[in-house]
Amino acid sequence: MTRRYYRTEISESSIASNRLDASRAQLSRQSVLGGGGRVKRISGEASDIRLDVDYRGRYAERMAQELREILSSNDIEAASFAAVEASQPSDAYYTAELVDDDPVMPQAAGAISVGANLTEKGTRNTHWVGVEVSDSDDLTNPYGTNSTSLVGIPSSATRVQAVNSQSSPTDRVTPTPTQTVTAQHGDVDLIDTADLPGSTPTILYDLPYDLQGDVDPGVWDTHGHASIRDEDGVVAWQRVFNTAHEFDPSAECVLENGLLRVRLDEPDAGDQSASLTAERWDTATDSWATVDLPSYDQDIATDWVPVDVDLTRIGQASIHALVEFEAVAGDAAGDVFRLDLRLFRGWSDVLVTIPPSESGPLPPALYDLVEPIASGRVVDPGVEQTLVERQEVR
Repeated sequence: MTRRYYRTEISESSIASNRLDASRAQLSRQSVLGGGGRVKRISGEASDIRLDVDYRGRYAERMAQELREILSSNDIEAASFAAVEASQPSDAYYTAELVDDDPVMPQAAGAISVGANLTEKGTRNTHWVGVEVSDSDDLTNPYGTNSTSLVGIPSSATRVQAVNSQSSPTDRVTPTPTQTVTAQHGDVDLIDTADLPGSTPTILYDLPYDLQGDVDPGVWDTHGHASIRDEDGVVAWQRVFNTAHEFDPSAECVLENGLLRVRLDEPDAGDQSASLTAERWDTATDSWATVDLPSYDQDIATDWVPVDVDLTRIGQASIHALVEFEAVAGDAAGDVFRLDLRLFRGWSDVLVTIPPSESGPLPPALYDLVEPIASGRVVDPGVEQTLVERQEVR
């Protein structure tokens, strides 16, 4: 059986007991070769879980780091912790109160352990998934004038409704999607924020635990692997949930939402090469297809490359990164320019803006380099995903 904390999988080879009663439940704790995890619930209140995971195998360190980061995330308030194959009584939304490397039970030889105390925040019966919307046009997007603001939610969501979160949280409207797009792991409905009530509306919906996160944007550390899976079909990339994450020196930082991948390769001590590449999800072939970006000396007169990636937000509905580009050859060699990249759930392009700290205009060759993946929208929907107690909107 496999359990998943948000998007991070934790394998279990067996379950001793997973029945909740008035005071406790137990989950088996067993090492899994090849990088799986083990979990155990010890004595405590029914709403508390002690999570101890041991990782073994070639990717043990990065898998342990991924779990630590999601448990310690500042941008994700609470996450689903649930069985993938079949529901369990302990499936719910949890927050991590303590994250450590000190297992309750002795770890297996050679294992890398992660421990955490999880506190139940609620369940699908007590909470809605909520997407708070706060439109902002206070930005400088050199790529367009489209003022339509779109918010993406999973098409598999049910009982979708929107409320005015400030004045009338009990008055609901049912928004109608303007478009549905197909991402790698599912469809996404796009909702026009102009159809939502109030200036700061909240979209509410229900979604099965095992589907949560499937169509969300995310950040990857490739650890030097060109493809997400290695030659044995095992996931070799690591999901990133900490904006201060230290990337592998041979790795690319990948911003991805199932529709678009933006791959940023920074120079480092061992490899001074740098590059910006991108891929789009091709529904006809169910594979990633390379985006044709202009190249130096053939299409553009200056070779602009990313030299610093500063992740500023890794949320469930959007990810943000401030990227510094440097002209390493050509007409403007030696110049630097920063761009703010924001990728939202359901968007086929990245919102590219000039940050307030940067003086424009955008250099022509850099403009041309980024244009094939840049959105023409000039409104940031300001989305933030949270959990909303049902009693607040009854």
